[in-house]
Amino acid sequence: MTSVKPGSGDSSFPSVLGDNGAIDLAAEPDSQDVHERPTRRISGDAWVADRDRRSLAPTEPPPARLETPESDQASPDLLHAEIADCFALGDYARSLSAAELLLGMDPEDENARQYAVNSRARLEARYLNRIGSVDYVFNLAVPAAKVKWLGLDPQAAYLLSLLDGQTTVAEALQICQMGRLEALRVFTELLDAEAIARVA
Repeated sequence: MTSVKPGSGDSSFPSVLGDNGAIDLAAEPDSQDVHERPTRRISGDAWVADRDRRSLAPTEPPPARLETPESDQASPDLLHAEIADCFALGDYARSLSAAELLLGMDPEDENARQYAVNSRARLEARYLNRIGSVDYVFNLAVPAAKVKWLGLDPQAAYLLSLLDGQTTVAEALQICQMGRLEALRVFTELLDAEAIARVA
């Protein structure tokens, strides 16, 4: 087996040994081997390496987009369409809300006024159907300590306090200091939450 000595012609590394076998640090490295594959080292500075392929002239910023401010209020045409759609789908609460908004913009809008009247009548009929009758008497069905967890506003809490097992729904509606439709809505919400129960 033939060994290859450092500094022999068979080695592809540059020799640092002199003729007498001593290390010669001043020796020039051998010329590049013709079989060695030349490599191209990329500069660590990407900006310098790429400067020939881009323009150094500052570019103009893109033109600013002209943003059209959105209107805070929906157009009357959109509100009319929403009212009609909600009423047709039986969403009378939303139909009433949109109609009242439109009436606030234009009190003379007879179409919106008619939708508001009809939506209010449909809602009242729905609430009364859920309650059963204004002659019924209801009482609190949950412990008094749990009433605060119902998240009632002061008016609704006052309405609940009137349901003492002796006052009828009609009497409570008269003295609760709430609008009739709003009071009926609260009644149905209390019923759905099983916070009240009919006693008579």
